[in-house]
Amino acid sequence: MDAPGGMLTLAGLARRPDIEFGPVRISPSTRLVRGPAGEASLEPRAMQVLVALSDAVGAVVTRDALFRRCWGDAVVGDDSLNRAVADVRRDMRAAVGDLVAIQTVPRTGYRLILAGEAAPGPAPSAARRRLLLAGGGAAAIAAAGAAWWALRPDPARARAAALVDDAEQARQTGMSDGHVRAAQALEQAVRLDPASAAAWGKLALVRSALADETAPDRVAALTEQVQQAARRALALDPRQPDALAAGAILPPYFGDWQAAERRMDAVLKVAPSHVATRDARGFLYVSVGRVRENMAERLAIASREPLNAVLLYRLIYAHWIIGQVTEADRAAERALQLWPRHPGAWFARLWVLAFTGRAERALSHLDDAAARPDLPPWMMQTLRTAVTALITGRPADVTLAADRLLSEVGRSPSASVNALLILNGLGEVDRAFEVARAYLLEEGPLMASVRWRPGQVLVSDQRRRKTHMLFTPVAAAMRRDPRFPDLAERVGLAAYWRAVGRGPDGPDP
Repeated sequence: MDAPGGMLTLAGLARRPDIEFGPVRISPSTRLVRGPAGEASLEPRAMQVLVALSDAVGAVVTRDALFRRCWGDAVVGDDSLNRAVADVRRDMRAAVGDLVAIQTVPRTGYRLILAGEAAPGPAPSAARRRLLLAGGGAAAIAAAGAAWWALRPDPARARAAALVDDAEQARQTGMSDGHVRAAQALEQAVRLDPASAAAWGKLALVRSALADETAPDRVAALTEQVQQAARRALALDPRQPDALAAGAILPPYFGDWQAAERRMDAVLKVAPSHVATRDARGFLYVSVGRVRENMAERLAIASREPLNAVLLYRLIYAHWIIGQVTEADRAAERALQLWPRHPGAWFARLWVLAFTGRAERALSHLDDAAARPDLPPWMMQTLRTAVTALITGRPADVTLAADRLLSEVGRSPSASVNALLILNGLGEVDRAFEVARAYLLEEGPLMASVRWRPGQVLVSDQRRRKTHMLFTPVAAAMRRDPRFPDLAERVGLAAYWRAVGRGPDGPDP
């Protein structure tokens, strides 16, 4: 029935008998799923994935096995499988509601489960296989239906598991609205299944991300909610990695990088592959000038969540910072194909073009209204003025751009980060130090915004003052300046370097 090697071909699906269990019927030949909630038509690839999972009868099917059975020798990326699984979940839910779910087994694969079978377990016995997923025959169908109802499934737990998966997809956008959707889904999940340590842990982690995007007067309340969710998760599972990560990542670490690094390292001793913690540690590394270790973290986690927008755009920066411009361009192309108009990817592409001798292309990137994120007019005008000055190099254009940049550092924290990059790119190192003193030390005549307020431009992580821009290639002249050691000392970077016994990468101080 299947092709040699076990691949599920379309011709093979056409010869497959229907699969029935209880009130659910899967028809591979017509690519239909029928259940109590209605009928759904699946795309060919989605049906191949569903049949491969149903053939396993409750056992975990690895991602590699799914690639072999559904794509054969074709070379495809993880995103193809992720999309196919998402399609199956959506269409199955439309037809069968919460009776059947596809469970993600982290870092392994997937399995098809009946409602209430939330925890991974051994493959069912041969007898149970015949009862649960029998193909054809009235006696087998009747036996399957009896076995189904004898299990007394818990639809609430299956629905909670589906909500956890939905939340994970929303979280990977890296956007504020995605974090809100993820938190809402997880809050519903823990109401449906309050014994799920995973749901509570993921809720703590998502709430910790929201704390960076919340008005200052609400941060304390949200922080308490993070801690409450983490405590619930850890009471159920003392090693729940998302809950541990939420506690490690939540506290701002500007000026206290070593303590934050120790917290993250402690989480990774329990869960060495935890993506959110490794992502946070990578950003910490670049914030203290350990740019090659950041690159190592980026490469280690990039394949684990290939659709995660944050991982994608931070990979662009990582390549650029260590001088891999071609690789940065490729990473930007991938990120913007998957996440068009994503602010993180869009800005990363802008800076790589602007500061690698391609300012004309950066201007085209700016002027492509259909492809850029929704940014306020004042910011777009300032960016355009700055890139124009990079192109012309005329003193009048440079002065105009620098004046605009300094006048706007009070508008939002991101304005100061952008100003530090652009002023260095324009050769205005003195004025870059003015912005650094205002933003990092709150000194001097400039009044920089150091914490996000409602109404300001919002990018991620604005509750934390950042130093990563100091270690970009465009800021090399600033790092070589005699004033930089004093800035590093007063910010706390020098104390960190002494404590860990090493300075930033490269020949710069």
